[in-house]
Amino acid sequence: MSKIYGYSTIGETFTPTQLTGLDIAKRDLKNHFSIRKGEKWTNPNFGSILPYLLMQPLDMITVDAVKTDVMDVVSYDPRFTVDSSTIAVDFDEQKIEVNCTLTYVPTATKTTLELKFDREFEDQ
Repeated sequence: MSKIYGYSTIGETFTPTQLTGLDIAKRDLKNHFSIRKGEKWTNPNFGSILPYLLMQPLDMITVDAVKTDVMDVVSYDPRFTVDSSTIAVDFDEQKIEVNCTLTYVPTATKTTLELKFDREFEDQ
């Protein structure tokens, strides 16, 4: 497999950071969650519904929709397989935290993906 290089300015104040391998794949996965489903005009099924769920009532239907969406987004990327996932719900704070244990397929490396689903989600 050829080496893929990418650049990210997220979280950087002065210069972009060069990313490779697992780091760029995780950044791609997090970017996928930031794209709203239907926003990519060449592929309207690409993206996540998490940004749409921000102001919805936090109930078990919403939690199930989050779980399904997380599995769909991670499954879309062939570089990862999902080993396990947990969703922690805080109904008082209107917050959902998703933790997935993933395997990065090219190197069989275990990694975690952590997403915080709350009103500040779009700022990540």
